[in-house]
Amino acid sequence: MLVRTLSALVATAVIAMSACSSDDDDTPAGTGGSAGKPSTGGSAGKPSTGGSAGAPEAGGTGLGGEGGATESPLVARGDYLVNHVAACSDCHTPRLPTGAPDMTQYLAGVECFVKLENGDCLHSRNLTNDATGLKNRTDAEIKTMIRDGIRPTDSGDVPLNPVMPYYVFHNITDEDIDAIVAFLRTVPGVEHDVPPSADSFAVPAAANPLDPDVIPLPADDFPEHASAMRGRYLAAEAGVCIECHTQHDMTADVLKLDMLFAGGEEFPIGLPVTPVSANLTSDSDTGLGDWSADDIVKALLTGVDDEGNGLCPPMPSGPMGAFGGLHPDDALDIANYIKSLPPISNSVDDMCSWPPTP
Repeated sequence: MLVRTLSALVATAVIAMSACSSDDDDTPAGTGGSAGKPSTGGSAGKPSTGGSAGAPEAGGTGLGGEGGATESPLVARGDYLVNHVAACSDCHTPRLPTGAPDMTQYLAGVECFVKLENGDCLHSRNLTNDATGLKNRTDAEIKTMIRDGIRPTDSGDVPLNPVMPYYVFHNITDEDIDAIVAFLRTVPGVEHDVPPSADSFAVPAAANPLDPDVIPLPADDFPEHASAMRGRYLAAEAGVCIECHTQHDMTADVLKLDMLFAGGEEFPIGLPVTPVSANLTSDSDTGLGDWSADDIVKALLTGVDDEGNGLCPPMPSGPMGAFGGLHPDDALDIANYIKSLPPISNSVDDMCSWPPTP
C-alpha cells in the first residue's frame, strides 16, 4: 500500500488538516450498496450525539448548505461535523491563489489533490448534489464510503485509498453519520466531473477500521473523566486528531498503533521547513505534559501555542481554520482528552514557525 507516501504528500494540496479525501472515478451505481452499519464501538461513555451537550443543535455554519436558523437540528449537527470536527472541506474544496477556500466550488472536489513526483495525481471527490457528485448516490452508499472505504460501482465494490481516513470515521455513531448525510444533501450542486485518479493510487483492499479498543481511554480517576470521554470521540472517531498526530506505516492498519497521538508525521506543504505533527501525549519532556487544558483550547480556537507562537499548517486551528469553529465546550472536551493521554516519549524535531520567517 502507498499509505506512508500518501499520508505525507496529502498536505501538499491543503493548508489545513487532512480529513475527507478521494477515490477513483466510476459511474455511480445509484442503487444498493452495503447498509453501512458497522459497530460504533468505543466505550460506553460515548455520547449518543457524538459531542458535548454544548454542540450546536440548530443554526450551524451553513457553509454551502441551507445555513443559519433555517437548518434543522439534524442538518446543523452534520454541518458542524463536516466543517469543524472532520474538516471535510479542507480536502474537498479547491483553494484560491490566496490559500482561501473557493466557496463557489464548496465541496466540489479538488483535482490533483495529491501529486506524486512522477506527476501521478489523486483527486478528491465532488460531494455536492450534482450528477457529477453525490446526487445519484443512496444514503447507504455515502455511509459505506465514509465508514468502510468502499465505493459501490456497477462493476463492483472499489476500495478507497486511505488518504481518506475512513478507517477513523468507521466509528462515527449512527446518529452522526445520519447527520452528515443529511447535511451533504443540502449542499448546492456544482458540476465538476472529477477525473479518475492515477492507477498508482489504487489499493487492493480497504484499510482496516481503527479498533476502538486501541484508542486510549482516560484513567478512571482522571478528574475530568466525562469530558475527556466526549473529547475522545471528537478527537479519534468523528475527527482526525488521531490521524494527523500519529505516524503512518505501510500496513493495513495505516497508523502505528503503539504510537497513537505521539506525533512525528511529516507534512511537506512547500514551507521553508517541513512541519511535523506534535506529540500530544502527556509526556513532560517530548509531549504536552506542561500544557494546561486552557492552553490546548487556545491552540485549537486561536492557532496560538502556550508561548504565543502561531501553529504551522496543516493544523486547521485559529479563526480561519476548521477548528476555530469548534464549540468551546467541545474544544474543552478535546483538551481534557488530550490531557488524559498516557505519556509516550517521542521527541519531535519541528523547526517550523508561523508565520514563516522571511
